[in-house]
Amino acid sequence: MTQTYRLNRLFRLRDLPEFVGLRRTQIGELIKSGDFPQPVPLSDSGRAVAWLECDLVAWQNARIAARTRIADEAKVEAS
Repeated sequence: MTQTYRLNRLFRLRDLPEFVGLRRTQIGELIKSGDFPQPVPLSDSGRAVAWLECDLVAWQNARIAARTRIADEAKVEAS
């Protein structure tokens, strides 16, 4: 029986603005405040880091859910 493994796709900081729609400085602020996924160290020194695609997708889904929740609350208040 052959088992297939899927590698995790990694995004470096330079690639994140295109993926998440925020500037690098905004991403840094969100990381510090705990509102953005933590990077994965790629080297022992910790200088080279990247983000897992699955963590970024989960973050995007949470932002979408928050938007939907806020819109639903606004509809209830308006009624």
